[in-house]
Order: sequence, then C-alpha cells, then structure tokens
Amino acid sequence: MCPLCSVSVDLPRALKLRFIVQLRPVLQGHGLHSVAKSTAILLPFSLILQDFIESEDSFLLSVSVFHSFHNLAESNSGCKKGKLACINVSYVVYLGRHSYASEPSTTDLDRVTDAHHELLGSCMKSKEKAKQAIFYSYTRYINGFAAVLEDEEAAEISKHPEVVSVSRNQISQLHTTNSWGFLGLERNGEIPADSMWLKARFGEDVIIGTLDTGVWPESESFNDEGMGPVPSKWKGYCDPNDGIKCNRKLIGARYFSKGHEAAETHDSSNHTARDYDGHGTHTLSTAGGRFVSGANLLGSAYGTAKGGSPSSRVASYKVCWPRCSDADVLAGYEAAIHDGVDILSVSLGSGPREYITHGNAIGAFLAMERGILVVASAGNQGPDPGVVGNVAPWILTVACSTINNQGMSFNTNTQPAGKFYPLINSVDAKAANVSSNQAKYCSIGSLDPLKVKGKIVYCTRNEVPDVEKSLVVSQAGGVGVILANQLIIQQIRPRAHFVPTSVVSADDGLSILTYVYSTKSPVAYISGATKVGTVAAPVMADFSSPGPNFITPEILKVLVAYDISATTISNVKQPIANASLLEATPLNYGAGHIWPSRAMDPGLVYDLTTKDYVNFLCSIGYNSTQLSLFIGKPYICPSQNNGLLDFNYPSITVPNLSSNKTTLSRTLKNVGTPSLYRVNIRAPGGISVKVEPRSLKFDKINEEKMFKVTLEAKKGFKSNDYVFGEITWSDGKHHVRSPVVVKNMEVAA
Repeated sequence: MCPLCSVSVDLPRALKLRFIVQLRPVLQGHGLHSVAKSTAILLPFSLILQDFIESEDSFLLSVSVFHSFHNLAESNSGCKKGKLACINVSYVVYLGRHSYASEPSTTDLDRVTDAHHELLGSCMKSKEKAKQAIFYSYTRYINGFAAVLEDEEAAEISKHPEVVSVSRNQISQLHTTNSWGFLGLERNGEIPADSMWLKARFGEDVIIGTLDTGVWPESESFNDEGMGPVPSKWKGYCDPNDGIKCNRKLIGARYFSKGHEAAETHDSSNHTARDYDGHGTHTLSTAGGRFVSGANLLGSAYGTAKGGSPSSRVASYKVCWPRCSDADVLAGYEAAIHDGVDILSVSLGSGPREYITHGNAIGAFLAMERGILVVASAGNQGPDPGVVGNVAPWILTVACSTINNQGMSFNTNTQPAGKFYPLINSVDAKAANVSSNQAKYCSIGSLDPLKVKGKIVYCTRNEVPDVEKSLVVSQAGGVGVILANQLIIQQIRPRAHFVPTSVVSADDGLSILTYVYSTKSPVAYISGATKVGTVAAPVMADFSSPGPNFITPEILKVLVAYDISATTISNVKQPIANASLLEATPLNYGAGHIWPSRAMDPGLVYDLTTKDYVNFLCSIGYNSTQLSLFIGKPYICPSQNNGLLDFNYPSITVPNLSSNKTTLSRTLKNVGTPSLYRVNIRAPGGISVKVEPRSLKFDKINEEKMFKVTLEAKKGFKSNDYVFGEITWSDGKHHVRSPVVVKNMEVAA
C-alpha cells in the first residue's frame, strides 16, 4: 500500500467522498501523540466531501501566524536597541513586468538578474551583499525579486522610482463524489449524449496546473494508459528528486521552497515535488484525475473516481510546505506561465490585501494577460462577513457548497444493518482518576475499556476535533459514537471517523440522554446509508468565506460560477440556503451554483480585456506611473472615467447609494447565433431599477451592445444592510443573469 493515496468515489447510492489516507509512524497534535510512537497505523487523515474543504486547524494556524509576526516585530524592535540579535525578514520587491520583444535568451535572463543585484546593491551599498540577500530573481514575466532584508533596507528600496511595491513575504494558507452527477455531467453513473464532457472531449489536451503542496505521482488518477503524445507547446518537466516520475498524463512536477526557507525553518531534505501533505494530490486529481474504477474508502463506497476534466494533462507546482509564501507562489506562477499551462487551480489564500502587494493577484494578472484562466478558492474563514480572499476581478473566485448527499458520517460497514448495540453515556464510562468533564468530551485516556467494549458511546462535542473522539472510543473497544452538539447553531461537518459516527443536534442529544437514563438497558444502532437526491442542495458551507469584498466593495465576490451560467435555485426548487438553512444571498454564493451545460452555450458574455483591468486599477487610485511599471509599458489613465460603476463586470454592486440615484453602463457581446434579447428585472427591496434599452438585437457573432441601468432608492426607504435583486437578458433559450447588490447609506427625503 502506498503511504499516501488520494481518490474520489462516485457511486449512485453510496457515500460520495474524497479521502486521503496516510501511514504515520508517529501521530502528533490534538492529543494524538498518545498513540505509541513505535506503532504505525492507518490514519484517515482528511475526509473531504466535495466542497467541504476545510481545516479544523485554520483558526489555530491563523493565531500561530499572528503570534509569529508579533514576536518577530518584538524581536526586531529589541535588536534596534542592541538587546537582541536582529532577525532579518524576507520581502518581495515588485518592479512590474517584463516586455520582451521575443522569447528571452539565457543572456537576457542573466542580464535581468544582474540588474536586480545592481538595484538592491545601490540601496545596500554593496552588490555582493545584494547577491547574498536575493534568493529569487523573477526574470521572465514578473519583474522583481525576493530578498532577506532589514526593515530599514526595505524602506530604503521602496523609495526607488523603479519600484512598484515592497511587501513582506506573506504567508497564505491552504484552502481545502457525486459532484459531477450533481452538476449534470453524468446521470446514474452513465454519461448522457448532451453532457458537456462529451462536447469538450473530457478536456482533451487542456493543460491544468496547480499551485499547492505537490503531487503523489503513483496515484492511479495520473495513469497515462491510452493517452497520446504530450502537446508540443509544453516546455515543463519533472524534478526527479524523491523518485518523482512523469508520464503523458502528469507532465510536470516542480517545487519552490526558497521563500518558505527564508520565512521559516525548513528541512532541506524535503526538497521534492512529492506531496507529503495530501492537499495538492487532492486538488490536482479533483481538477484533472482520470477515471479510476474500484475506488473505495477502507473497503466501502466502491465506485469510479474521476476529475472534472479527466482527459486533461496535469502539472504540479509545489509552493506550499504546507504554508505558502508569496515568494514561492510568484516563482510558481513564473514557471507555470513559461511551461504552457492553460488553467491554474490555486486553492490557497490569505486575508484581503491590496492588489499590487498580493502575490496571488500579481501572478494571476500576468497569467490572465496570456490567456490563462486562474481559478482560486474564496477561503475557509466563514461564516463572518467580509472575509473573502482572492478578490482581484481577474481571478475566478469560487465558494464552497454542498451536493445532494444525506448523512454526516462515514460507515465502515462494521455494524450489521439494524443490529442494536448497548448505548452508554461517556460520563458513565469514565476511567479511574479521570474527571467527569474529561469523559464527557471523550478526551484522550478518559474512557474505561471494560465499560466501553462493544458499545456505542454518547460523547459531547467541544473544540477538540470530532475524529479524535472517535479514535478514543475505538481504542477503548467501542463500536460507534454519537456526537452531540452543545450549541444550537453548532455546525456539522463530515469527517473520516475510526468507528461509525453520527453527529446530532443539541436538542436531539438531550432526547438521547433522556432515553439513556429512563431505560434499563438502552440500545442503539447507527445506519450507514447515504441517500442521494433527497436532500436540498446546494447549501453554502459555513466555513466558506463570504463577501462583501473588503478591498473593492464594488466587485462582487465570491462566485460559485460565472454569472451567466449559474443558478440560485436548489434541487428542490427553493433558494440556495446558507449553513444555518436560511436563505443565502449573493454575498454568500456570488452568481450562484455552476451550471456547466449553460456555460458551453451562454449566448452573451460580459467581455473584459487587459485594458479594462488596468482602467479598473486607475479607478481605484493607482496612478499612471505605477501602472506603467505594472504592465511593462507606458500607460496614461483615462481622464474621463466613470470609476468602478462602468467596469464591465457581470454583477452590479453599488455599496454606497449615497446620492439615492446612480446610473451605470454595461456592454454585452454576442457569442451565439443572431437573436433578440429582452430584459427582466427583479429589483432589490426598496430600490427602483430602470434599464435602457429594454431589448437588444444582435445580428452577428461578436457584436457588442451597451445598456444603462439606473438605480434609485424609493422614498422613505432606509437600510444599512445590502439588498439584492437581478437583471436577466433572455432570448427564450439563453438566460444571462447579473446579480444586483445595493446598499443605501442615506435615508431618502
């Protein structure tokens, strides 16, 4: 058995899941260190149902990162006073982009590196010192470098006229199946004639890259049997360290660790593109994994694994260890753009940051210029509002929602269907010299095996991971776990448990305890059945980071899909709900849930070019000098600019309708047959919406038509909250919908 495997399972009436199983001689963290160090066990390290990609450690990691920076700041403060040894910090110095007339030669690249040494050397008063400080020179697309600097040196070089921005080498976190059937690509395990998969030839020869934790190349998801030659445009390669081998499916595997090494202690023996975390293998196989029959989890839920684009070629760029530094992320972008990827999947991010200091935003802009679509996750910091990351408008930012699976636990089929087992409250099964409170939460070592063996144990949830509780019960000889919430609004998330486990609400938990203490011999059984198609879906995951966009409120993030090819209605014909089962809003789901068949033939699109994005940056305050460096050629911001209101984004967001009336414009491009489109308006509450003209006639492909939208607060309307509506253009076949999001900051007269 390989030490690390990643598969997704698809079965019409079985649990649809993706899992990572790792053989670990030593388990650490959250009390798992108590497992004997000499014992190797099979650990269900991460169970991820499609779109339930979330880390229970995310909050702890955030706190850890905060304290690291806080302690570093204190250390640097002390070193200035001569009390402590100075700790240098790594920075990314961004000089804009390169504009080579043709493919640069090795001499050209060396000349750029030398120019970086000269530039930094002029501030450090020594070119040799600059050479030692710089650990990355970005020489192909991104013009800049990453270097270890003292704060004073960073401040000094930021004053140089050639410098666009200087920012600390910030750290991003990783964001972590009946899915394809739920999206309409297959039905009951069969691929229908109208499936987008067939129309797109399963993504044949499209090259998908990921910036992540690497890849496990031996996974069957990357088998190249029957595949043709690698596309001739491909320039990438596989780094052979640690036995990495590529083929006609996995055509690239590289790693970038210098930024991480500059920011944190790093074991140089781990210099490899191999994935020892699992996240990168998961995301790469989800995007482009091949059909793998017989996939299962610990002998259950047999089915066929596959990615969303199973005939694509895939390439892995390891930039996360498992945290991801801006310096390494930018190096990954440089390599991926040069190698020839068509799509980049980036499941990592940080909190909202300004565009020209954000490694992901900078790299994605350069990719966008070359026709590479960058798809990034919104983040796992929900449900608090305004925490969405990766907010640059040139990034397709996706949220996280559920599919139509019923059940919140995994059944390893160790319990015969319908067989009852004795049921015991964990408090009554406590070990000697252990407090009742420890036993209540099924803490490590808190249960007496003599009292637990052969029974289902009732445990109460707390901040300790649910999986650990199932491990404790399993080690004590229990056959199942009932995990009860303490709070009414506590969320339930799927996990790979060591024994069959069911999570119940606080109210249901009290009912179960009442039964336990009113019955002489309480019994229970846990059913492992997971039904498909009987549950309202999608529902927004509670951890999925929602808007509004903190950096640019006029840009609606997140998107669960492109605006013109999405739905806001669930499979039971009700509005999409949030994790609390209340009606969700565009701040949760953006445009709505993806609708692949409509994406193939949208009819109309809101087109955006590089020039539009540069004008967007003009409208939010970047000047012509900065933008000339940013795009690598002279640029003058237009004098007549209606700001963000006329930015041709598919959604319409007005975060401050302070004048009570605003007019804006949008332009639609016809990418279908000639047709007449008429508008349908669903106005936000308290807001009147007027669209002119009311119809648009397109006579040829690529023809463009403009329309104006006037938003006005109705008399007496007042609200400090966002209100929501939509505008839909339709010719009877195509439905081109734009969310309308408005916040009225003043009371109408």
